Amino acid sequence: MLRSHRRKTVLTAAALMATTALLTSCQGGDSGSKKSSGSGSSASDSDAKGKSDDDKGGADGTEAQSGNGSGGGSGGKAGGKAVTGTWFGNVAYLAPGKYTVTDMKDTKQAFFTSTDTDIQGAGKICGDAEGQAATPCTEDQLEAASKKGVSATVKIKNGTAVSIVEDHSSSGGGDGGGENGSGTWSGDLGYMAPGKYSIADEKGAKRAFFTSTSTDINGAGWICGDASDITPCTEDQLEAAAKKGVAVVVKIAKGVAVTIDEEHN
Repeated sequence: MLRSHRRKTVLTAAALMATTALLTSCQGGDSGSKKSSGSGSSASDSDAKGKSDDDKGGADGTEAQSGNGSGGGSGGKAGGKAVTGTWFGNVAYLAPGKYTVTDMKDTKQAFFTSTDTDIQGAGKICGDAEGQAATPCTEDQLEAASKKGVSATVKIKNGTAVSIVEDHSSSGGGDGGGENGSGTWSGDLGYMAPGKYSIADEKGAKRAFFTSTSTDINGAGWICGDASDITPCTEDQLEAAAKKGVAVVVKIAKGVAVTIDEEHN
């Protein structure tokens, strides 16, 4: 009986061990299955995130595209910023809607025109050289004249010409002599007396002129305002700047300044 009891005990223990081994094997399989499933889910999530990032360009990709776009936008500007100011010199054709103006120091500045650009001629772009008033011209007339070269004052804002006014004196029109002369002059402004100034060109030749309450005075940092824009100035500001010396472009009609534009720096 004792042997039989021991044998049953051994068989029961063996059966218990086998059952435990089987359960352990099943749990291991389930655990492996769960790990595999979890790993697959993580990979799927990672793939989806990667695809989402690719679609959006990613944080780095977005910044790079933004940078490239910004760089491309500023490519047509001087030093990353479109130019603003007044230039006096020879206007030459570059391409449809694009020109250059070269001043007396041979500094060349490119600019664009638009449908709002005010183009005025005095015999070469269009109009009559003997007329006292400038004549409105078309883009085609400007293009034709600029292919030969024409002297003009170009007022530029953000890279685009606001106005292109042909130099009246260069066309042979108007009265160029004395204090009653008419035309456009570029040079250093000097103060003579209240309401009376002189302008000296690069050769030192001086021309006297007067101002009036109708004179349009525009500054770009020296007379008034700053270099980033064209600012209307007062007679007092003009006088103060003239006493120190400032480069300007002056349009004169019968000895009186119509406009005084500070020249680009």
